[in-house]
Amino acid sequence: MSSPLLIVSKGSTQYRQWRILSWGYAVALAVLVPLVLQPFQIGRMNQSLVFVVAVLAVNLVVGFNGILALGHSAFMGIGAFVAASMVQDELWDYWMVIPLVLVVGFAVGLIIGLPALRVKGLYLALITIAQAAVFPSVLKIDELGIAERTGGPNGRRVEEEVDRQAEGFSSWFEWLPGVDGTRGSAAYRYWILLLITVLAIALVRNIIRSRPGRAVLAIRDNEAGAAVYGVNLPLYKTVNFALSASLGSLAGLMWCLDKGFVGEQDFTFILAIDLIIGLVIGGVGTLQGSVLGGLFVVWVRDFTKRLPVIPLGFYELSGDGPLSAAIFGIILILFTFFAPGGIASMITAVQKRIIQVVPLTPAGNPVTPLERLDPGPSSVRSAWALRLAVIGPVLLVVGWILMNVDNLIVGTFAFMARFAIVLLAPIVVFVAMNELRAAKAGLRGDNAAQVSAQAKMAGVLGVLSFAYIKTFALNVALRAHHVGHLARKASLEVDGRARPAIPVLNEAAKSEGFEGAAVEFCATNPSGDFNGNQISDLCEIAGEAAEAADTPVGFWLVGWSTQSTLAMVLSIIAFVGTIFVGLRYFVFSAFSAEKPEAPSEPRSEDANASA
Repeated sequence: MSSPLLIVSKGSTQYRQWRILSWGYAVALAVLVPLVLQPFQIGRMNQSLVFVVAVLAVNLVVGFNGILALGHSAFMGIGAFVAASMVQDELWDYWMVIPLVLVVGFAVGLIIGLPALRVKGLYLALITIAQAAVFPSVLKIDELGIAERTGGPNGRRVEEEVDRQAEGFSSWFEWLPGVDGTRGSAAYRYWILLLITVLAIALVRNIIRSRPGRAVLAIRDNEAGAAVYGVNLPLYKTVNFALSASLGSLAGLMWCLDKGFVGEQDFTFILAIDLIIGLVIGGVGTLQGSVLGGLFVVWVRDFTKRLPVIPLGFYELSGDGPLSAAIFGIILILFTFFAPGGIASMITAVQKRIIQVVPLTPAGNPVTPLERLDPGPSSVRSAWALRLAVIGPVLLVVGWILMNVDNLIVGTFAFMARFAIVLLAPIVVFVAMNELRAAKAGLRGDNAAQVSAQAKMAGVLGVLSFAYIKTFALNVALRAHHVGHLARKASLEVDGRARPAIPVLNEAAKSEGFEGAAVEFCATNPSGDFNGNQISDLCEIAGEAAEAADTPVGFWLVGWSTQSTLAMVLSIIAFVGTIFVGLRYFVFSAFSAEKPEAPSEPRSEDANASA
């Protein structure tokens, strides 16, 4: 089809509904991550958040300022080692180190930026490459006590683990999703890193929209023109480079906070290359590109390392083979051909096929009247809405079937197929509502009856799909909360503090040098004690917690605690409410609509709502 499925003005009610839905999906995804993912997967997400901030720092100087800088791995290392030294040696808390890291990163950025920014192009890239290559060697210098602070070639371990369980159960934190049970430590760090990431993105967004930010963009677009209009080129370029270095140092602190260990082997030139890959693949000069690029580098690289054996006739390619990096390279080449502007540009192109937002004039009216953009009687939007309404459930069933196949590639495709309904359901509902309004306003001519019938059917299927999405997400969240509640009840006293039994048992297994799951450790019938508790008692309590965690939780569960019962009632209300409101519009109101009006002189408010 030639026109988008939805055309709305920027200040309209439907535009606000679309924005609210988009933000609602983002919040729901953030909440479900620590509830659904396994602990090691939450660790991957934590690492992704670190890379998001690091790629954002590179984007600030490369994407928004047009300066080719390739040495941000050094800034990350500076932030990581400053944080490790202050927390381990000076006994500071991480929140106390954040301002210091930002100031140190800014100062180092100024020192490097003042001479470096006097050169341009490839020469500047060469200087920053040298900066990234030399940094690991600087960490091992014995003079000035540098090696003592950084740990030299052995790195530096931070004994203070960021884990709210280490301080007992606080009523302020126990309601954070996922911080109970075996996910507690990783999930707690996830929420801290997510908060820092959101604040960093908001900060960069405000900088770019400010007057200095517009000057930086002007330098990128036309340096000579910006100078003619009075922009102080050395000042803005140096300060922006320093801000980028400060943000990169913040990413280094996040690295230290998550891993608890920093070493010179972590901040080599390879890391700088990964940041550039994330920037280019995500999308240069966009905030969304920074987020997508950080997620891409971590998750796709991890995906390629865990690929099963792929027979090529003369060679078997797998994630464990010597050519495993070739898989990642092939993926990069494919993105270069099919998404040259990055993932962000590809998503934007797809989004423009779905929704077109018409800007407003200073008077508050659409720049182009929406009725001029409406396809009129030849509209096929209702037919497309019906197709999408059917495709979503079909892909959902296909995904559920493919879940039974034990293969990483098939499993990834199964997840994408199941996730399609999450994206298609709200689009179907929006398009169906618009087409019903357009038909009632007389904008579909002789096709009004056919358009109305297709829109009604698509709307009903879309509402049912959306109700399923909400119910499934709520059920997953409720089950995770209930499992965490059971795991929290199975706690014991360790050094005068209440701690869940499962994490304590994992620590006991590590102290005995056992590598494997806690269940396997208990199968060896271990003896002795750990922190004042018999290991056999730990196995018994942790076994009860693990057995309780396997309890199937759903609307049929009997014996929930009061809080879980209340949550169950709320979820049922949400499910029934979605069905009632949706079907009331698409069935009762739609069927009771009067005969379509003549297409001549449509009312302005109906015409504005039609697209």
